[in-house]
Amino acid sequence: PALRSWRMAVLWFLQTALAALLLTLLWQPALMVAELKPQQNIIAVVVDDSRSMGITENGSTRQAEAVKALQGGVLSSLQKRFQTRLYRMDSKLNRIDGPDELHAAAPVTRIGDSLKQLADETTDLPIGAVVLLSDGSDNSGGIDLDTISALRGRHIPVHTVGFGREQYQDVEINDVSLPMTTREITFGPDGNIQTESLLFNVGAAGAKPLSFSLDPLPGEENRANNALTRLVDVRSEKRRILYIEGEPRWEYKFIRRAEDDDRIVQISSMMRTSENKIYRQGIADPKELAEGFPNKVEDLFPYQGIIIGSVEANSFTPEQQELIKEFVDRRGGGLLLVGGRYALADGAWGVSSMADLLPVVLPNRKGTFHRDQATVELTPAGAESIICRLLEDPAKNTDRWKKLPPLMDYEEIGTPKPGAAVLVEAKVGSRNLPLLATENYGHGRTAIMATSSTWHWRMLLPVQDKSQEEFWQQLLRWLVSDSPGRVYSSLPNPMLFDDGHVRVSADVRDKKYMPLGDARVEAHFLGPQNTASLVEMTPDPNSPGIFNAEWAAEKPGTYTVEISVKRGDEDVGRDTLMFQRIDGVAENFHTEQNRELLEKLSSQTGGHYWQPQELSKL
Repeated sequence: PALRSWRMAVLWFLQTALAALLLTLLWQPALMVAELKPQQNIIAVVVDDSRSMGITENGSTRQAEAVKALQGGVLSSLQKRFQTRLYRMDSKLNRIDGPDELHAAAPVTRIGDSLKQLADETTDLPIGAVVLLSDGSDNSGGIDLDTISALRGRHIPVHTVGFGREQYQDVEINDVSLPMTTREITFGPDGNIQTESLLFNVGAAGAKPLSFSLDPLPGEENRANNALTRLVDVRSEKRRILYIEGEPRWEYKFIRRAEDDDRIVQISSMMRTSENKIYRQGIADPKELAEGFPNKVEDLFPYQGIIIGSVEANSFTPEQQELIKEFVDRRGGGLLLVGGRYALADGAWGVSSMADLLPVVLPNRKGTFHRDQATVELTPAGAESIICRLLEDPAKNTDRWKKLPPLMDYEEIGTPKPGAAVLVEAKVGSRNLPLLATENYGHGRTAIMATSSTWHWRMLLPVQDKSQEEFWQQLLRWLVSDSPGRVYSSLPNPMLFDDGHVRVSADVRDKKYMPLGDARVEAHFLGPQNTASLVEMTPDPNSPGIFNAEWAAEKPGTYTVEISVKRGDEDVGRDTLMFQRIDGVAENFHTEQNRELLEKLSSQTGGHYWQPQELSKL
């Protein structure tokens, strides 16, 4: 029995030791190292052959430096250990026999597409790594996740070698926004992007290409990016504003007079002349505003903006107040409140259901409207705003505002909200009070002009001085310029550089400006050399009311897209877009080395970013 117990103990010990060994092997962290096999794995050497690699720096082009690096021992060192394949890269990948087939003349670079092509075309080859020599200039907007996933799925690291200066002296037009003359601009010493706005008349309605250019800096190496062309579609339809006034006063008359010659804005107004009587002006037909302020969405939403003057908040029913909120929030309209005896805090707007709309927190008291003099002064935000641009030169414009005749009244409007911008202040003694404040709200925008005496500017200034008219025209154009119609179309970029692919989207709304998903939406593309194509847009499954279409513009030139929407027999609406395809210019812009892209590509695929002088360590 003792012998049997001894044997069982030994057996138990051996079983326990075996189990412990197995658990140790299972639990012990392990490092797996993948090593390329000499003369079995293939190294793909990819050289950027686009035009930006032909930029000369320090007497030599970027591509010449890349070829010098390859022929200086890197290529021969790789060939001793691995099979190598040499490729040139522009819009796609092409295999070449040697560096003498590189010319740095291609008009476009698509790094992501080329690497994806390499991964797809070599599925049956043992590609061990990619060595990419490039300045990182990529015209496709980046490298998508599909490409990264394809490379990582096959365990192909991309080692990037960056060429070109990361910063150098170059003045470049980065973008032009239209609509927004000649003016001198002083550039800052730090090389940061500057935004400047120019105000000019583009003339009658129609499609117009506008060209913008900068004089080159002394010794500037790249002058091909000093000019841009942009398209502007000047519309002829007027934007309609509903103006509600609670009492006869001069401000009402002079605001309307300022808009008489405006080709963009049309005012329909209703003024309370007595307790139960209103006076209508600028109406489109006799029934418009006959019942007073609209009670229904269908009657209010055809306007793009609302002005409310010296009117108490309780002059509007709870339903009308909610309608005004929906007009701004959902419809995307503009709301402007003008100071007066019965306006703003004195009209109990701060304690109404519409208080959220306002760009300020109004004082919780009466007696905020004062018939005292106040001078006006631009804030830094106002000096940058197109609303307050009376003169094109910024310094002269600021001085012009200081010299405007004093106002004869002002209204205290309290504290600006965090998202608001105060553009003009009223200087009263030693105090500076907000006078003009703006804010975006929902899909729309709101503003307060806390005075009723800008008409004094018109009366006290010389006849040829149009400051009062220009201010009100610009303020009201800002109020309604971004208010969309029932069909609002867009595209990511109106300028296509060396690429014809375009994606058009349309936001379609019903009469209540709710998303309309059961409509038939068509995009009619018209372009150069009688190009014409009709594409039915498809609804976005994740965004009700949004329709999309993709199309390829095969030829360079200007294109027009006409979006038409029908719902049964109802013609819902139309919109027009314009875009332009220009070939051979993309490589001239953003020509500094995009090191960030190269480093990101390497890190996400398991490779490394190298500078040319470090290649001996590759």
